[in-house]
Amino acid sequence: MRVRGSPRRPPDRGRAWPYTEVEMRTDFGELVIKQTIVHSVPTRLKKDPRSYTVELSDEASPLSDKVQSALEKRLVKILNTHACSVTEDPEPKSPLPDWVRDFMAEEQDLVEVSGHLARHLQDCQTGSNSRGLLVVAQVQLARQRALLLVKLEQETGMQARRVGEEGKRTFDVQFYADLLFTEKANVFKLALFTADGAKEDMLQGWAADRQRSTRRMAGFFLHDFLGCTFTEDPAEVTGRFHDVALKWVNSRLSEPADAQARIDYTMAILSELQSTPETINPREFTDRNLKGDHRREFLAHLSENGIPEQTFVKDTELIEPRLQKMRVDFSSGAFLVAPLDAVEETVTFEALADGRTTATVTGEVTNTQGFSPPGGRSKKPSPAAQTTVTSPVEDSRDTDGQ
Repeated sequence: MRVRGSPRRPPDRGRAWPYTEVEMRTDFGELVIKQTIVHSVPTRLKKDPRSYTVELSDEASPLSDKVQSALEKRLVKILNTHACSVTEDPEPKSPLPDWVRDFMAEEQDLVEVSGHLARHLQDCQTGSNSRGLLVVAQVQLARQRALLLVKLEQETGMQARRVGEEGKRTFDVQFYADLLFTEKANVFKLALFTADGAKEDMLQGWAADRQRSTRRMAGFFLHDFLGCTFTEDPAEVTGRFHDVALKWVNSRLSEPADAQARIDYTMAILSELQSTPETINPREFTDRNLKGDHRREFLAHLSENGIPEQTFVKDTELIEPRLQKMRVDFSSGAFLVAPLDAVEETVTFEALADGRTTATVTGEVTNTQGFSPPGGRSKKPSPAAQTTVTSPVEDSRDTDGQ
């Protein structure tokens, strides 16, 4: 993690979002668990908000090598696929950032800081939050001291066992075996902070929410409990991903022989932005949709242009009109504009040996009329049930107000 600059004022729409200029390049695969402690956090009743008791463990839980390895793999997978960069809110709403800094400075040990966190989580929850467990782990990430928080839903019968010296309350190895191998608990929410991210005035780290959509994470867990907000404005970073990705497609795949790949990649980018999930993971997107050396080159291009390597929240508010249709330009001056689903279902592209591409639109003709593009003269296409355009592809992109 590398931090540059100083805190900025809270964001307004249309104003740059980041509180600090942040670059985080951490491999979550380097995560190593040192010790864990588990606390039980019951439902907080609306009618009597003080009628609850947080069941605190008195000491860290013992872990076998097998269980530790399995737990690390599961947590790394969640971090790689769901974790978004977060930054401490400059308007303090939570004591958590100060506790994390104290832990990193070794002013509090794991038992002490985790007890504070469990009580604070209970205070932040309402009656709608189910009974659960808070797992707090001291971990090592990229050779740094780090703190990992995991909120779980607790299943019936998954109880703390008094083990250890003098009957101190903790969770034994069987608890983790149940958690990992019999799926008796679901990982709902997760946060990770490293020593480097706690050095500055503004705490920085990662957070993930698998229970709800990521936008709804910006509620009791993100703001009230963690005292954080997303590092970048989701709408702004989504817009940059759109622009940077399409720029790479049309500059890198500019040869006639690349026409099909250019069309396929453009459709993949627009489909990703229109898809249901409210996050984008650039690495997963690249692995699914790009081929060979294109994957490495595409990710490098994203990184060079400030697109996060890890998951970020998707918000298409600023580019929504540009996602409705796709446009393909030909060297002859002809171009094709159609909704993305229509391109997928009714348009076929065929690469010819001479470098040109044939585009075939198949469907029922419903209307014919003259067409006048902005600043141009009216042109009247020839009606046909099947229309074929053959020409080198010059460009493929989304339409922007055309």
